[in-house]
Amino acid sequence: MKRKLVGLLFLIATVGILLAAFWATNLFGWRKWRIQEVQSFIGADLPAQSQAVQFATESQFGRIVWLRFELPAGVDLAPFLASLALTEPLRDGWTPFPAPNPQEAGLPWWTSHQAANFAGTYENTGQKIIELLADRSDPTRQLIYLRAYTIAAR
Repeated sequence: MKRKLVGLLFLIATVGILLAAFWATNLFGWRKWRIQEVQSFIGADLPAQSQAVQFATESQFGRIVWLRFELPAGVDLAPFLASLALTEPLRDGWTPFPAPNPQEAGLPWWTSHQAANFAGTYENTGQKIIELLADRSDPTRQLIYLRAYTIAAR
């Protein structure tokens, strides 16, 4: 009986330590983000037709997310833009990413500056900035680049 009690207490303590470690990694941002957290941060689910999803995030000075995904060429972006609460329409020939910053230069899949046929938009919600570029250079697909970041309080 005593051995079973000790075993049960050991099991409870081990589970408690594991849960506490998981909580701490979430609290301090040590755990790698999943796409669900990215979608929650940007405030919208990716379109159902999204493929080749890539993202990176950093929280050194506030949360920033870089997200890229592909869509077939004919997919309408309007529902996705509306779910992001973007009020500015896509503007042909305009980009919010004229040149890569140092963090983006380290992301081999972040090639928004290579787009030849594109449209872009951005929104400042007061809480966060959302910038989006639709690269339409390939007639079979669209590459969507989205950068979202929190605005640091001063």
